[in-house]
Amino acid sequence: MFYLLLAFLSSFLACYFLLKLSTQRALDHTEGVQKFHSWRALRLGGVALMISLITSGTAFYLSGKDFAKEYILVILSSLPVFLGGLAEDLTKKVGPKSRLFMAFISGILAFLLLGTHLKRIDVPILDFVLSNYLIFSVLFTSFALAGVSNAVNIIDGFNGLASGVLMISFLAYAYVSYLLGDFFLLYLSLTLTFALIGFFFWNFPFGYVFLGDGGAYLLGFLAGLLGVLVVERHPEVSPWFPLLLLLYPIYETVFSILRRKLMRGFSPFQPDAIHLHTLIYKRVVMKHIGSLLPTFLTNSLTSPYLWFITFICVIPAALFWNRTILLMLFSILFMLFYTWLYFRIIRFKTPEFLILPLKILKERLQ
Repeated sequence: MFYLLLAFLSSFLACYFLLKLSTQRALDHTEGVQKFHSWRALRLGGVALMISLITSGTAFYLSGKDFAKEYILVILSSLPVFLGGLAEDLTKKVGPKSRLFMAFISGILAFLLLGTHLKRIDVPILDFVLSNYLIFSVLFTSFALAGVSNAVNIIDGFNGLASGVLMISFLAYAYVSYLLGDFFLLYLSLTLTFALIGFFFWNFPFGYVFLGDGGAYLLGFLAGLLGVLVVERHPEVSPWFPLLLLLYPIYETVFSILRRKLMRGFSPFQPDAIHLHTLIYKRVVMKHIGSLLPTFLTNSLTSPYLWFITFICVIPAALFWNRTILLMLFSILFMLFYTWLYFRIIRFKTPEFLILPLKILKERLQ
């Protein structure tokens, strides 16, 4: 418990001191198609998370934990993706392709330092190639990790959204790691969770501190790396377990690429404001209760909807972590549900179950 408390306190206090010492350069802009806040918040939450990870790793090393070296190597492998995001937070001049490249470099570094790479995804032809051609396996793994990093950055648009989604996912990793008796992955998952809790107090609901690109890319990379590690270290774990666990941000990204490129003829790297979370904000929260609440609360009320959607993936993933067929089935069902929900909202036919909580809240406020 000491290590978890240390992870929480170091993140919480780092956010506090960053707020006290922040300069204009570290504040987030309020302009842009993906900006839905009206205040200047600090976008260095990723720095607080990295400080928490380094502090926890130092504590593990000094106390002689047998997994301390692996923990520190995980931190080292995440440095390129974190620094790429942090550079964007500070300069606003690092494009998405450059950040993706840095995430890819972190994937290569994870292989060089930890020797970790995917050897199976329970798809026969790909499994043969992954298990017999090392270069393909390393490139495939690095590409996948870069994709997850970008996916988490895409859903990082509202107070508590990405951090809440990742806390739920890391707790599911911790649960399965406990069942497997893997204390390295258990502590890694839990320290990440408690570091996020320390950040969460400053982010939700008031939005004093944002993850920023540094934090979002860092968390996405580590969430993906945890999936690679648990599958590689434990043959009984289905590779579809981490996929379903992180399917909400992953499918959001894939869906957005197809929507931009095929339906609208735009570049996949061009930002827009019609992601599922932005539609819920504009056409559900703002439409039904926006006039009664300050901006920071309408912003924050968006996130619980996406936490619920995350649970749709996380619960079956945690229950059936070693049963590939069931995980595949739930993955397909989730993608169908997501697509159905998206097009219902985009066509102004929002399902009643999304509106009902706001109606109840509205009655109590009036």
